[in-house]
Amino acid sequence: MILISNKYSIYGFRALKRLLFTLYAALLLFPAVVFSQDITNLGGDLSTDRPGRFSVQLPAPNIRSDEFFDYHLTGFVEFHRSFALVKLNGKKVLGPRFNHNSCGGCHTQNGKGKIGFFPRAETSSMIVRVSLPGTEADGSPKQVPGAGGQLQDHTIKGKKRYKIRLSWKKRIFKYPDGKRVRLRKPRLTFRIPGLTRRQRRRIRYSLRMAPPMVGMGLIEAVSEDTLKSLADPEDQNGDGISGRINYVMNKETGTLAVGRFGFKAGQPSVKQQTAAAFFNDMGMTSSLFQDPRQQQEVSDDTLNRITFYLQAAGVPIARNQDDPEVKAGKILFQQIGCNKCHIITLTTGNSSVVEVANQTFHPFSDLLLHDMGRGLADKHPEFSAKGSEWRTTPLWGLGMTGVFNKNKPGYLHDGRARTLEEAIIWHSGEAKTSRDNFAKLTKDERSQLIKFLRSL
Repeated sequence: MILISNKYSIYGFRALKRLLFTLYAALLLFPAVVFSQDITNLGGDLSTDRPGRFSVQLPAPNIRSDEFFDYHLTGFVEFHRSFALVKLNGKKVLGPRFNHNSCGGCHTQNGKGKIGFFPRAETSSMIVRVSLPGTEADGSPKQVPGAGGQLQDHTIKGKKRYKIRLSWKKRIFKYPDGKRVRLRKPRLTFRIPGLTRRQRRRIRYSLRMAPPMVGMGLIEAVSEDTLKSLADPEDQNGDGISGRINYVMNKETGTLAVGRFGFKAGQPSVKQQTAAAFFNDMGMTSSLFQDPRQQQEVSDDTLNRITFYLQAAGVPIARNQDDPEVKAGKILFQQIGCNKCHIITLTTGNSSVVEVANQTFHPFSDLLLHDMGRGLADKHPEFSAKGSEWRTTPLWGLGMTGVFNKNKPGYLHDGRARTLEEAIIWHSGEAKTSRDNFAKLTKDERSQLIKFLRSL
């Protein structure tokens, strides 16, 4: 014990009081200090101020080699080409069942897809994942007889197999200030031929819309150790946030690896994500996704070119960062706790793609799984990801949604949210506290936060 004489105790008390006041003031100013960093270059050295869709479709500005620049452009061609008429040994490579005939057909201008199911493949970019209870030998969701893991609603003969119908169930959210917001939740109907009544009752499904393709090489290059340092599966710090890694099967190595891509972090690499899309969305086999009844339809060269195209594409810069409203929104973003999952800044480690190695970038995501509550749950697990768990969606490029896709935007995994406000309102589970904090903001403060998000 330290004893202070009466002569000096009053000075010690005053000093302690000043120290506590200083600490309190620092805490109040902390958000402003944090956001004094310049986040304009969201993608580090891959950031570009090219207008519109060119920001994510053209090579990153730090690609110096003419050879790599040309290689990237050939990947662009493969990504956006239609495979409807492509043949291998006299046989069409597309299908026989598929969702779309090109990568770029779903990922419009490399951005979000379109909402809805339509008679023609050219206008549809939503999918339905399906599974039965249990898992396959590699830990992936258990396949549905006759359908696999995804409903491919088009055939090369033009017939529709599953007759998917999408409608919306309405609900109302009311703010503390009395404002009402109309929300909608998707309702799907479909029929898989040949299933028993018991199998039909046990079907699990998840509606998904095509996400934007932004900064995929940077996400891939974040080290496992970095993600482990962000994870808190047991919520040891007691903040109600318990992000965790989804370990999934890496088909190249045959071992479990960190899941990074997809709404439930179900794919470990850009290459495997691309090969999975060829197989599930277009019915085309590759060295990673094979079918003993079919020859390899996507060459390794094509797969590698598209992979590099996605890894080394530009990342749009953040805009209007000097706008007072945007600055206020930045501070509110942290004050209400959005940044607990939407981590602002990450770094990459070493990478075979030199353009993405050792970068500091701002994806606004921890890339981890979080329980988002019953309202967003789909009852469709992926490896260790439960139905209510979703990977934190990176927010970079969010403000470019209307530029990439001129159709009405849809947010969240199934496009249910028509506005960013609706998307925030749907947050629950681990994000409920932040959502409630958002609801308590004034109308002007909510507008400032939305304006900040649109600047990304």
